[in-house]
Amino acid sequence: MAVNTPELEKPLPVPGFRVGTASCGVKSPVLKGKRQDLTLIVGEVPCHAAGVFTKNRFRAACVRQAEATLATDAEHVRAIIANAGNANAGLGEMESVWAGQLIEAGAAAAAVSTTAVLSASTGVIGTPFPIERIQASVHEAADSLDANGWEAAANAIRTTDTFAKWSSAEVSIDGQTYTLTGIAKGSGMIHPNMATMLGFVATDAPIAANDLQAMLRRVADRSFNCISVDGDTSTNDTLYLLASGLGLGHAPLSDTSLFEQALTELCIELAQLIVRDGEGVTKFVTIEVTGAASEADARTIGRAVAVSPLVKTAFAGSDANWGRILSAVGNSGVAIDTNAITLLADDVLMFRDGNLHPDYRDADGMAVFARPEFSITLDVGMGDASATVWTGDLTHEYITINAEYRT
Repeated sequence: MAVNTPELEKPLPVPGFRVGTASCGVKSPVLKGKRQDLTLIVGEVPCHAAGVFTKNRFRAACVRQAEATLATDAEHVRAIIANAGNANAGLGEMESVWAGQLIEAGAAAAAVSTTAVLSASTGVIGTPFPIERIQASVHEAADSLDANGWEAAANAIRTTDTFAKWSSAEVSIDGQTYTLTGIAKGSGMIHPNMATMLGFVATDAPIAANDLQAMLRRVADRSFNCISVDGDTSTNDTLYLLASGLGLGHAPLSDTSLFEQALTELCIELAQLIVRDGEGVTKFVTIEVTGAASEADARTIGRAVAVSPLVKTAFAGSDANWGRILSAVGNSGVAIDTNAITLLADDVLMFRDGNLHPDYRDADGMAVFARPEFSITLDVGMGDASATVWTGDLTHEYITINAEYRT
């Protein structure tokens, strides 16, 4: 069940982009016509593109092919084609063949070159990829291309997600207003270094190609790489950013700081939506780490707490087991002074300067942990750096969902 799901405003159309969907029956032929499972995003002009991908060494062919495309044609991307229901991963030589055919299908539908198409797949790993069903129905995505197709696309990339995820923003820079719209999917196999997620963001802002990739990596580190549901990182995790601004005739932004801030906020919102929709999640927990020697250390400590099964099951049981949290900090691999740590649950001071606070009462901590949404704040007393990580609890429902995933 989703936790405190916000009511999302309609996604904004992005100048220079149209989006379409199709129902192909990717996961099963019986689903043909019952749910959309193919998305096509088309830029009306060549776009600058960037991508961030899974760190899993068992990487799907769509990831490998996208990295090759971005290495040679990142200034000329015209389309993204993405399917849900089958990851096309773990399938040997045929995996690359099918991934190439998916790109060919997207190129034909968008009427562009195959070198201008990026692809993404999500779903069951190790099941033969039904490319013929996609080839037979991809025309539906082309026929439905529309500037207002983002919400439909957000639904079409879902797998175990209980709701569609999107976000839009506008940013004014030097008297010009630019639009950003992004969609994402993710619910299980969610962990830093991407997650089991797809994320696609488009903008009409004119961002130079050599700025785009570095910017997206920084943004991902502060958003999608700061979430964890279950500690598993997928074979297919993909985040794309397309910028059409240069093709529309604008001069490149000389200062991209305001745009990067807007992009970061948009991606944080999408990342938080993924955690709120985590498989079996009933608690949304913000972990704030302060006083670290570096931002990287702060993020590492936060991730260690966020992914700990013992911590997450304590969240599920509304058990304010502060010892599990401190143990996870000690297991993070970051050098710490155990006598300098302070721990709060919302406004309840549990631990300070290496000792259980004398005024702390377990009933107060339990009351916080019983809330559907709360914060854990850790000051490790080693410096001035900080980071925030978002996670959820680990429940029996998570086991049920994943035990029955293929059935």
